[in-house]
Amino acid sequence: MKVDELRKEIENNSLKNVYLVLGEDTYLNNKVKELFWNYIPESDREFNAAIYDMETTSIATAIADAISAPFFSEKRLVIITHPYFLTGDTKKHSIEQDVNELIGYLQNPSPDTLLVVLASYDKLDSRKKVVKELKSKAEIVDTSSLNESEIRQYLIKYCDGKKVIIEKRAIDRLIQLTNANFSKIMNELSKLIIATVDTKKITVSEVDGLVTKSLEQNVFDLVDFVRDKKIKEAFELYHELLEQKEEPIKINAILIGQFRLLLQVKILQKHSYDQGSIASTLKVHPFRVKLAMQNARKFSNNSLKSAYLGLAEIEEKLKTSSQNPELLFQLFLTKYAYKK
Repeated sequence: MKVDELRKEIENNSLKNVYLVLGEDTYLNNKVKELFWNYIPESDREFNAAIYDMETTSIATAIADAISAPFFSEKRLVIITHPYFLTGDTKKHSIEQDVNELIGYLQNPSPDTLLVVLASYDKLDSRKKVVKELKSKAEIVDTSSLNESEIRQYLIKYCDGKKVIIEKRAIDRLIQLTNANFSKIMNELSKLIIATVDTKKITVSEVDGLVTKSLEQNVFDLVDFVRDKKIKEAFELYHELLEQKEEPIKINAILIGQFRLLLQVKILQKHSYDQGSIASTLKVHPFRVKLAMQNARKFSNNSLKSAYLGLAEIEEKLKTSSQNPELLFQLFLTKYAYKK
């Protein structure tokens, strides 16, 4: 189920006994935690609501709380976070968990307890008995990253609930500036709503004026300048990033990653892969693939290879010599711009 479906279950007071919240999106995970937490009346929380971190607390402690009767309340809430034992994680942890405690509880859960297992992971190790048992007994709430269409729908609905109008172009720009990172989008949206409290309307001007460009977004602009062989603009932006104390090796790494993605997308497109197939194959967010597909069309194979190899050469020199990063980048730009 999605978060909105969970919200309806809570509103209708038709909750199950056990929930598995699975997905990596920080905003959605926090929203789910908030929904469950607020389900318990504030006056009852002190003795009937608790969060147990499996990195520091034993599963036995959480289960002991779960089997306890609510204290002058209709329900008890037990939230388990960082359940690393559900994944394929093999590193040693300070606490070795006895998963049989959880398996035993799942076979006979307390009817007066809401047990929520918050698994902020991409996937679980489905071979494990505890995972099989949990998936078979729990209601699963999906908090994986939203696709572009879902993000757009959520933003419109969210703003509508706040009595704020957000223009389509403003949504486009917000998604672009945050690289479709939903948690970042919602953080920025909060600022935009506060800033437009008088007009109740978010336009692309507000987005451009208030949303801070990430290093990745600045590098995307840098890629555009390189593509269009705008040497002056590219060098000025590179210098500006260094002035902002960004590490040259980090800037170069993101540039290499972007040109690598463009190359991969161009190759896969030649083999008739569509956007979804490319995203799945490369394990990249579909929005990034969409932008890469649009951008890759403006490059020839040779120009992409030339840029990629030139940046790889810069990386090696940054790691093995003390040459000036700005000079290296300027030489790369000049060589790339005049290459036929």
